[in-house]
Amino acid sequence: MSRASIFDLLHQRQQPIEPVEEPSSARNDYDAGRLRLLDGVALTASGFVGAGAVPEAQSPALSSSLHGPDGFRLLVHRIADVMPVQELRLGRFEAKALRLHELVQTIVIEALMMLEALPEDTTFDVVLTAPMRSPEAAAIVVEHLRAAIVETQYASALGEIHRTSQDGDPHTVLGVGDSGGMPHVLWISADSLLNDEDVASMQHRRLLGRSSNSAGLYVGEAVVALLLQRLLPEDDGFDTGWQIEKGVTHDHPARATRRDHAKRQALIELLSDAWPLAATTSAAGFGDAETSDASADEVGASTSPARVVIDAMGLPGRAVEIGSALIERWPEIDMIDDGIGIDQFCGWPGEAVTALALALAIAPLSPVESALVLSVEGETRSTAWRLQSCAALAAQSGNHS
Repeated sequence: MSRASIFDLLHQRQQPIEPVEEPSSARNDYDAGRLRLLDGVALTASGFVGAGAVPEAQSPALSSSLHGPDGFRLLVHRIADVMPVQELRLGRFEAKALRLHELVQTIVIEALMMLEALPEDTTFDVVLTAPMRSPEAAAIVVEHLRAAIVETQYASALGEIHRTSQDGDPHTVLGVGDSGGMPHVLWISADSLLNDEDVASMQHRRLLGRSSNSAGLYVGEAVVALLLQRLLPEDDGFDTGWQIEKGVTHDHPARATRRDHAKRQALIELLSDAWPLAATTSAAGFGDAETSDASADEVGASTSPARVVIDAMGLPGRAVEIGSALIERWPEIDMIDDGIGIDQFCGWPGEAVTALALALAIAPLSPVESALVLSVEGETRSTAWRLQSCAALAAQSGNHS
């Protein structure tokens, strides 16, 4: 997709206008277990992802420069339309940093356009996650990102901008220290594994897929921008966006050592913990389970996610494990229409996987639909995040007030 068509698409996006609020300064008393996801965009090897826009999955192509341990060219997922950047210093510090810089610069304008839904002069922070070993290279990427924002009408509203090496749980990534942070935050996450070092690392971890019919992951890349709100303990009653609670994580014996039945039951337990039968009502604080289930039916609340995003379906045994667990837990879910595997959609995006999963989760949703993000890449750990529709929670609260 060309950059021109990306701009056309974004200008057509119908975004709800946030309620007017007084600009607020940095605070450090946010609820560490809740975030509100407002919007998200991403650029992947399959194309642009945004509200109402999820492209068709693209097959990997043979790399012109990357080879597997057998000497044959690797199948990779490469983003075709990335903004070229001239920054000779990055190459001297770290080769991968230049590609990350290009990815970040490509998404900046689309990221800032999401701020149009907020009241004028709403302050915001920017958190960048992009794996770079060189502090000098990271500083250059951050400064260029700052310069790109300062050149726009959002310069005066920019709070802190920093890069963190944290990945995984968004609550950890976007947490604030004693110095605090602004309520709204842009999380920009980028990674590219299209280099010899990352290929060697995946090969060492036995994750690499070598041919079109072999189990494993194919190296890819992605850049994602999410607009979120850090919530105070008293914040509630929003009618747009999705509330993200802390991820539910289960540690377990290595998948390769367990029988299919044991793996399926363990994953069902994780799904049950992450999405209780009365999840939509209990999240709003209503009654016991029996009463809550009836109330949920009355207001049309969903007892299953409308969208399921999985990170690594292509690893050995994962498709059977995930498919059987989801069918048993939610027989009504059609994984062809309602689910997506990130690795099969656009290749393995490295440390950008969690942010990309969140963007893919909300892109096709209506305001009253909710989603589940499931991470099963780890051999001994699985994590699930529930993205609960704020509009659905508000409707339930209104019915029970």
